[in-house]
Amino acid sequence: MKRRIFYFIFFFLLISIIFINQYLRIEYNINLYEFLRNTKPLTEEERRWLEDHGDIVYGADNNAPPLRYVDPGSGQYRGVVIDYLSALSIELGTEIKVKPLVWDEALKSLAQGKTDICDMYPSEERSKVYLFSDPIYYQRGVILVPNDNNTILSLKDLSGKGLAAQKGDYVLEFLNSKVKDIDYTLTSDYLEALKLLKAGKVEAVVGDEPVISYFIEILDIKDDFKILDDPLYERECVLSVPKSERILLNIINKGIYNLNRKNTMGKIQQKWFGISTPITKTNFSEKMNLIVVFFSINIMIASSLFYSWNKELKKEVDKRTEELYISRNDLQTTFDGLTHLMIVLNRDCTIANVNQSVCNVMEIDSNSIIGKDCFKYFKFLYNRDEDCIIKKTFATRMQHQREIEYQNKLYEMTSFPLKDKQGSINRVLVMIKDVTQIRISEGQILHSNKMAAVGQLAAGVAHEIRNPLGVIRNSSYLLKKNMNFNPEIVNTSIQMIEKSVERASSIIDNLLNFSRLSSTNLNEVNLLQFIEGIIELNKKAMMKQSIIVNVVCDPFLKCYLNVEALKHILINLISNAIDAMPKGGTLTIKCCSNGGQISISCIDTGCGIDEKDFDKIFNPFYTTKEPGKGTGLGLFIVYDEVQKMGGDIGVTSSVNSGTTFTVKLPLKEVENHGQ
Repeated sequence: MKRRIFYFIFFFLLISIIFINQYLRIEYNINLYEFLRNTKPLTEEERRWLEDHGDIVYGADNNAPPLRYVDPGSGQYRGVVIDYLSALSIELGTEIKVKPLVWDEALKSLAQGKTDICDMYPSEERSKVYLFSDPIYYQRGVILVPNDNNTILSLKDLSGKGLAAQKGDYVLEFLNSKVKDIDYTLTSDYLEALKLLKAGKVEAVVGDEPVISYFIEILDIKDDFKILDDPLYERECVLSVPKSERILLNIINKGIYNLNRKNTMGKIQQKWFGISTPITKTNFSEKMNLIVVFFSINIMIASSLFYSWNKELKKEVDKRTEELYISRNDLQTTFDGLTHLMIVLNRDCTIANVNQSVCNVMEIDSNSIIGKDCFKYFKFLYNRDEDCIIKKTFATRMQHQREIEYQNKLYEMTSFPLKDKQGSINRVLVMIKDVTQIRISEGQILHSNKMAAVGQLAAGVAHEIRNPLGVIRNSSYLLKKNMNFNPEIVNTSIQMIEKSVERASSIIDNLLNFSRLSSTNLNEVNLLQFIEGIIELNKKAMMKQSIIVNVVCDPFLKCYLNVEALKHILINLISNAIDAMPKGGTLTIKCCSNGGQISISCIDTGCGIDEKDFDKIFNPFYTTKEPGKGTGLGLFIVYDEVQKMGGDIGVTSSVNSGTTFTVKLPLKEVENHGQ
């Protein structure tokens, strides 16, 4: 298609150039190249030639009225051509002097360089001696015969006849190329030739129509002689210069072009002839024909292009239609192949499309529900208008997600806005996924991780329980030995037993609390006490590795949080910090509330994390620990729990310089939720 357009543009430009060239030939009798050359101002070389040469001399016939002649009354050289040369002189800005001569002498004078210009018909013979300008006027060659002459009716009848003609006239060259055996009588001018015809010494006179017509009027012989209807020729007349004066020719052509634009010769013609005997070429019909041809050709080319374009467009449309059909089928097949329930809804909440999974679950055909109200078939999409996930998506132009319980199962429902080409939201895609097993599995993973942590704490906890048990055993021994019931020993032993029992009970409570299955309930928590309780569970391991613990927290800072989730977060972060400091170090936990959120930082001075591992540490089952010393779930659970609480977690670390994990959670005041 692009190639066709290229060809169309190429042909259009080619035809336009041809049209312009032909139009210039009709209007100014020059081609496009000459037009471009003649429209330019005089060059430096041409101006210098005019300055060096001086006045331009025009030499021509002295008795060829009304073209050029010497007026007997005033002695002035007058005529159509003389007026034209005056205008040309003004156009070129240089003087053109006139020199009346006998025609034959005028031709010889120009050939010898005694004069500079002369108007004449161009011909092949004359081109050997002269250079020709662009045309300045047009005229016809005619035959003048007596009215009673019936032997000369056309050009071919001149053979063997006696003719009078001006010496050196172009008509002689023309007749010699067309007719043989003509008996010529050559005269110095047209007036002498007409006198010979009037005297009956010749049978006809041949020459320029304007001059012959002029002398017919002067001699008052129009009733006795006639000009034959068929002219010998109709030719342009030009200004000729010597063969060596190429620069002068270029100068004259530029002047002629400017005079043609102003229709100077047409105005001179009206002065001398009126409009009945034109010597300028009438070219209106030629221009109209050219314009009609130009537009006809362009219409044909445009029609061909349009037809070709339409044909290609039809092929392309058919191809695209087939591709769209295949693409639509592929998309529908993919859409139907998804195991999640997929529902496409219009802005008015009518069903636009559903996948096969919806049809299987509902045991209906898709065609039976498309176009129907979605809430009639999917009541679980909303509980009340302000909680409608569909309407929220249309209103906010954003994705929304929430979980719902339906028929003893847990579903995750996500809505996606679908934009058209203008960016408007006219449809919404709703994806419904059964996450019951996923949530159960997540809970089991959390519990398994918790039990793994319990296993790691078992050794330290056992030691912690043995201490109070030892105290109890010793106190019991003292009581047995003290049979006299010394009040002081008895009281001391009983106090030691009670304290040891409380300590053991506290340790067991911590273990039980930690091992309990997760809950999503929000509870009040004193953050300092909560952190100290978790540190207590890891106290033995930290003492063994010479780890110093610092807790920086407001003792009165209370929050309303998911305690179980926070427990997972802190246990895993503290456990990782302990593993990172096998040769001892410092663990600092900082807590503060700021800007509606609570920030908890866990800072260790351990081995640090390589920068290349930053993007992977929160991935499940990714660990840098030795086999058997880590599951790779700890930081994944931390990240997951933080996200569920609507918070954020960040990490900064340098190898051998320590690591800082910072958890930021939305702060919910206790008083806003009650006790």
